[in-house]
Amino acid sequence: MNFIRACILFWLSATLAMAQESGVPSHPMDALTPTEITRVVQILSDAGYASKATRYPAITLQEMPKAEVLAWTPGAPLQRKAFVISRESGETSESILDIDAGKVLSHALISGAEPMIMDAEWARARDRFMADPRFLKALERRGYPPKNSVFCTPSSAGYFPGEAVENRRILKVPCYDNAEKLHPLLARPIEGLMGIVDTENGEVIDVVDREIVPLAPSPPGYGKDSPHPNPPTRRVEISAPDGSNIKLSGNLQVAWNQWSFHIRADKRAGVILSLAKFNDGGRDRLIAYQMNVSEMFVPYMDPNPTWSYRTFLDAGEFGLGYLISSLQPGVDCPSNAIMMDLTFPNDVGGTYTRPKALCIFERPTGNPAWRHYTAGSHIIRGRAETELVVRHIPTLGNYDYIVDYVFAPRGSITLRVGATGFDAIKSSSARDMEAATAEADTAYGTLIAPYTVAPNHDHFFSFRLDLDVDGPNNTFLSDTFVPEVMKDSATRKSLWRVKTVLHAIEGPVEPDHMATGGEAWRLANPNEKTNLKFNPSFWIQAGHSATSILDPSDPPQTRADFSAHTLWISKYRPDELWAAGLYPNLSHGGAGLPQFVGDAEPLMNEDIVLWYTMGFRHAPKPEDFPVLPVLWHEMTLRPAYFFERDPSSRLNAEFSAPQK
Repeated sequence: MNFIRACILFWLSATLAMAQESGVPSHPMDALTPTEITRVVQILSDAGYASKATRYPAITLQEMPKAEVLAWTPGAPLQRKAFVISRESGETSESILDIDAGKVLSHALISGAEPMIMDAEWARARDRFMADPRFLKALERRGYPPKNSVFCTPSSAGYFPGEAVENRRILKVPCYDNAEKLHPLLARPIEGLMGIVDTENGEVIDVVDREIVPLAPSPPGYGKDSPHPNPPTRRVEISAPDGSNIKLSGNLQVAWNQWSFHIRADKRAGVILSLAKFNDGGRDRLIAYQMNVSEMFVPYMDPNPTWSYRTFLDAGEFGLGYLISSLQPGVDCPSNAIMMDLTFPNDVGGTYTRPKALCIFERPTGNPAWRHYTAGSHIIRGRAETELVVRHIPTLGNYDYIVDYVFAPRGSITLRVGATGFDAIKSSSARDMEAATAEADTAYGTLIAPYTVAPNHDHFFSFRLDLDVDGPNNTFLSDTFVPEVMKDSATRKSLWRVKTVLHAIEGPVEPDHMATGGEAWRLANPNEKTNLKFNPSFWIQAGHSATSILDPSDPPQTRADFSAHTLWISKYRPDELWAAGLYPNLSHGGAGLPQFVGDAEPLMNEDIVLWYTMGFRHAPKPEDFPVLPVLWHEMTLRPAYFFERDPSSRLNAEFSAPQK
């Protein structure tokens, strides 16, 4: 049976991989195929807008208009267009192309735009810095042999007004001791040393050579066996003895129980889910037109110049698809998961494929979806809970981010992010918290091992949620829980009731401070009615979610204003896709959501996009060392007045025998 299941999973994965490579799109949301990407580059070259020196930070699908996508039926013609960001001779251009017609529809130079960082820039910055005499002298000061024992890796530089490098395309390059070939490579940072390199011409603008901090001893557990290994545990697996409920077709179209949706690989977002529908009694009801991670902001809280610049906007600077990891069955995903290779555009006009970059699996949670015990008959009635998970894991430096979309038979979608990998660390003079330098060394972080400090930092994930509840035109509401004094009651002194507030314009959703009992957000369709005459809606059930507490005028915060609020709402615009703007790398701030909502357009019965910030503050602890156990955060989109009853109650109800 295991062999048969393995053969079926292999066949499904191989069939979809062949479909992706075939060069024949079959759905309006399909990613550009390798054949189409090659044609895009040729069209630009033939038009005189590209040469062999041109680099391509982005070659991506220019989607059909939403109304046309919603009206499209399988087999109907597709409009295949591409949006391209190109870079040559220090200038950035944007182009839109009609692939089928072989035409450039528009082409424009974009002044001052700094697209995401590309492979050649990483290599140039690293190599030029490591060959610079000032760098070699700094190594000598620290007692290092020649550079073969040191590993340097560039980072995005952020933007800080007044720096001498302002208005230059730069990377900042920290370094790490690599003499012991530890895993991970970033385990032993060399403090006080950093390069600043112009990626256009390779000039090493500056070598920051500050304090010399003795290198910490090799942290136990990095590249070595644990001194006290736990005994192995018996294997636990998820199985589907009756076969999988997952059905795949085309180029990543998924159906599971009542759910259906489309998946697209994207160099910047990682994975984009589109057209999530729930079959309600034979009727496919649209819930989400599109969902994806729009941006990530990870600012560190150490004021040292070799640390304070670390205010990463990971999606826009690096690309979550660009840095997507291959997944390990049995570790990252269950052994019976469907594993998918994903193909992305590269920087030189071609493509590359990341094997096993996406997994899809169903799992029992071990919980009841619902149950009830009847005391009189001693009967338990209930149903075991199962769910479908779509997972990918971008690895960004020291962090691995597990991004899950979880679909449940009750009609809910949970967005989960798990942070793991290992903490960014720096060497310290303090062995323990009683050392003379401990207080100063841990002012902005935590001593997590002898001579090893992990600086404090934040993680903010902006999810772009283009929800279309039973159609595009929706209204945004807050249900607030308000206490009420019972003046005329002989028995009760207080109750609470629900007060519904309409949010009529774009902008961040500010909490109602009068709602002392809290509030719940939902998106409703005012044009539809259920049998009970409710407007169908979906709750945005927020889990724990921090927002940024940095000064609003702090340069890193101005580049990532989305992180100041848990939820923003904006009117749908097809080109408003990225919470920190299209060009966050080296940006001066103010782009993205502040611009999208700046005109405060009305949102009554309009096509609304939600932008949810899933945030958490990380003050590291010794238990985060040497590896970081997965820290999970989540939010759930849950039906409210959407169904006539719980849809999961209709599925395979299990009835127990009488209990003695």
